[in-house]
Amino acid sequence: MSDLPVAGKASDAHREGTRYRFSGHEQILHRTPAHEGVPDLMDRFGYRRAYIVCSRTLNTRTDVISGLASALGERCVGITDAVGEHSPLSNVLAAAVEAQALGADVIVSVGGGSVMDMVKTMQLCISEQVFDRSDLLQLQMKMSADGTEVIAATRTAPRIRQIAIPTTLATSEWTPVSTPVDEQSHLKARFLTTDGSPRGIVYDPELLARTPLSLLFATGIRGLDHAINTACSTQPHPFASLMAEKAIQLFIENLPRLRDSADLEAFSNCQLATWYTGMGQLSVPHGFSHWMVHIVGPLANVPHSEAACVLMLAQARWSEHHAAVQHGNMLRLLGRSGSFADVLDGLLADLGLPRSLQDLGLSAEQVESFIQPALDHPQVTRNNLRPITSTDDLRAVLRLAESTYSAPLV
Repeated sequence: MSDLPVAGKASDAHREGTRYRFSGHEQILHRTPAHEGVPDLMDRFGYRRAYIVCSRTLNTRTDVISGLASALGERCVGITDAVGEHSPLSNVLAAAVEAQALGADVIVSVGGGSVMDMVKTMQLCISEQVFDRSDLLQLQMKMSADGTEVIAATRTAPRIRQIAIPTTLATSEWTPVSTPVDEQSHLKARFLTTDGSPRGIVYDPELLARTPLSLLFATGIRGLDHAINTACSTQPHPFASLMAEKAIQLFIENLPRLRDSADLEAFSNCQLATWYTGMGQLSVPHGFSHWMVHIVGPLANVPHSEAACVLMLAQARWSEHHAAVQHGNMLRLLGRSGSFADVLDGLLADLGLPRSLQDLGLSAEQVESFIQPALDHPQVTRNNLRPITSTDDLRAVLRLAESTYSAPLV
């Protein structure tokens, strides 16, 4: 395994050629009701004992989980909704112990990124037979020597896989990477689980339409941010770029349409956008906005997707002249002209989403506290089209997100 890169240093290595990383999905069911799709996938894969991990809201305020459990009948051996914001490690470990004790042979995730992150890390716990915090943290992923690729700490064959029913748009179902929060350090742990991507995905647009609109908008922007990072990667792949550009078009054109809960075509198109995004994002390195979310979210107790809105916009402004070709491609697809950052700003304004650090309720002191963790992170200061390598650079890009701050960040 490669050692982690020196924190705060940009990679001097240049990757020769391109590579595509397939993330291991076997069946994707699109426009399929969850209560029909999950039993179908269990039949296809031969699973008999499903353990459901879901959001508490879905479990206690809707009939979605009870309906799914009813459809599975005796094949549903357990349910937990003890997930929590950013999927804390203590919840992950408790659920992994329970799923193994119940003899589950598949985990069914129903929810957003926190739910799917929790399940991926549960899979790692069960495959490695690791059920305590300190041992689990030893299994965090590594970085390649050139800083462009994440590498699993172990290649143990999986003991258990996942079937995912996403209810948000942030694309977690498309990677084997999970970043649950470590309650003791208040920072994200970083895991890459062998075969951690779902074996099957069920995209149910009617279920997606039941998600609160504000959450759909914010997670859609998180998905959009992933697509933009793929399209603007320092080490692009032609297939990944093609899929990402189409995803960007679909997100920008369809997110505003989600206000009409009967417009199932828009919900389906947004699910396609996550699909297109996910098919390429693991193959190329991402930049500042993708990774800085992992600093801002847990340290400031801000939802990932809301932080992504502000950081995506700041990155677009920071890299505008260095990403002229990539931004131009996106503008042409959208039939727009001018600044791509202005297009993003207009979208955020239309959706009523945060556009500044002030909108997130952050003080200048809080923002300053992000600088050192960002320098210490193995990826925040790497793989940016316009380099971000120093304290001054970090302050400069964050200053682009200040907006209405009355005092400068010093």
